[in-house]
Amino acid sequence: MKKALVILIALAFVFGVFGATSAAQAQGARGASWVVSVTYANVGTAATDVQVNFYEEGSATPITFDPLDGGTLGAGAGRSFFIGKVGGIDTGFRGSAVMASSQPLVATVVQFSQDAGFKMRLLSNGFQGAQSSDSYLIATTLANSFSRTTVFSVQNTEAEEITATVEFFDTDGNSQGTVDYDIPAYSTKYIEMDKTADTGLASSTFNGSATVTAVLKSDGTTAANVVAGVSELYTNQNIAANFEGLPDFAAANTIYMSTGLCENFGLDTFYAVQNAETAGDAVITVHYFDKDGNAVADDGPYTIGPGQKKSIRTCDPSDGTNMSGFTGSAKVDSTGAKIVAVGKAQGSLNAPEAGKEDVFTIFMGQEAGFDTLALPFVRWASDANFNDSGNVGGKQRAFIAVQNIGSSAATVDCDYTDTDGNVVATHTLNIPANSKANTNASLAGALGLSGMNPGEFGYYTDGSFGGAVICDANGGEIIAIARVQHPGAGEDYNGAEVP
Repeated sequence: MKKALVILIALAFVFGVFGATSAAQAQGARGASWVVSVTYANVGTAATDVQVNFYEEGSATPITFDPLDGGTLGAGAGRSFFIGKVGGIDTGFRGSAVMASSQPLVATVVQFSQDAGFKMRLLSNGFQGAQSSDSYLIATTLANSFSRTTVFSVQNTEAEEITATVEFFDTDGNSQGTVDYDIPAYSTKYIEMDKTADTGLASSTFNGSATVTAVLKSDGTTAANVVAGVSELYTNQNIAANFEGLPDFAAANTIYMSTGLCENFGLDTFYAVQNAETAGDAVITVHYFDKDGNAVADDGPYTIGPGQKKSIRTCDPSDGTNMSGFTGSAKVDSTGAKIVAVGKAQGSLNAPEAGKEDVFTIFMGQEAGFDTLALPFVRWASDANFNDSGNVGGKQRAFIAVQNIGSSAATVDCDYTDTDGNVVATHTLNIPANSKANTNASLAGALGLSGMNPGEFGYYTDGSFGGAVICDANGGEIIAIARVQHPGAGEDYNGAEVP
């Protein structure tokens, strides 16, 4: 069968550490060993086969894998595979993957450590082929700053070798230099921000942002496409999070953030807003809305130079509004240059809650909404299994926030599906303009159905697992994030457009 559609996966497929670390780093996520599973769903209208090609960093030779063992995946159905069971991939492997199919897929990458003391499941999305670009933006990069270090990967999506140029900007918008990497066809280069040999920076301490541009190596001028994935890892705690880089065409003068929190659920949110252009300032203002769509506060204006980032904390708007207890969403407006943004949610600085101390999540701001979104990795553990003292990084619960970015109210139907694509329950949300609503498998009445364990979604009596959600805005315009929580930890990923 001819493969017409691809999913590109540029995040860390790793058996072993990212690189040599100090004794201090070895106590945290930066020094851990990581492995990956991929949860994927067929969002097309017919059955499809699936082929995965893995590429080790620096190699153009594929390691081919058929996750369906010669079978097909029905329309609406989802599956997952664990990299540890892929033949030809050995301990110490790090690289990227390309998934090919004849029907559109969505995929969520689940990265985790089997080292003792880790609860985190790092989540991010694979990239549709149309999301590749010759210019990518990394809205926040850190090296030994705030006890965190960034490792990001640049994946070549071309069938020939490319030269990728990475430029680093500090928080004042000053370029701190560029470095070039030659990357074979479909392969990946990992940039470890605390290694000056990787970055070319004068210091192993850094706080800023980065841009990636690429050309074909054969002539040095023809634009070449890439995607980029990012891991942000604590150096002193077993905490980390993943997120996607953003193509230049995702930049806009308005970016929507589907979650804003201050001292609510034991969490605060933070936004990193990056000027996506090479010339001209972006003057930004963040507007906060409650769950009924009412304007609550404004933060700004702030001026951001080319390539620069600005850090925003939801609890501290410049208009002085008391945000304590806030839950809602936000919109970031820019005059002048276009922007991109990522959001983070973590344990509240002023109102911490027991069990939330290791929650550290990263999600993407989005420039546009969609009529239909897919969330391929959704679970709900029973009370007994979720709260069991032995449930360390095991059974999970997914909480989904859906934001209506349209100018009028939207009726959103969120279908909960089993591993065969059957709809087992539907949760209908009526969401005002500029507002958000929440859904989960318990609220949807999706527990214990279709062969699932009593009180659970996505966990089956035969020991298998898998479940997804498709949200249809019925002509409206929505974005969504799923927060997947374990006792004391959690991570986010964005809903993916159904093509």
